[in-house]
Amino acid sequence: MRLFIMACCILGYSLFLVGCNTSADHTDSYAAIINYNDQQYIGGQSVDMKQYTDIQPVGEIVQRVDAGMYPPEHLMSNAVDKGTPIFQTADHHLLIQQLNGEYQLFRKTDIEVKS
Repeated sequence: MRLFIMACCILGYSLFLVGCNTSADHTDSYAAIINYNDQQYIGGQSVDMKQYTDIQPVGEIVQRVDAGMYPPEHLMSNAVDKGTPIFQTADHHLLIQQLNGEYQLFRKTDIEVKS
């Protein structure tokens, strides 16, 4: 009986260690962010551009930073390539055109970016 309890403890501890292991195959997931006028915009779903009747071009991405990095300055992004045009909707959200021709909506958050 004593041997059985020891074996269960060792097995349980081994499973615990395996569960805590961080594998090199693990891929991190980060939010798509654009810094526009010191405000944070978070990327969301793809949308049909036709649903927005009043959009204005407001610039283009000047620098793409690493995915895990927060874009520190105006018109920087951690998900959108340099040179990508940015449009603003009447409700003050941003749109960018994706490679597949669809548009991705970036919603303004209440978080102000501190430079």
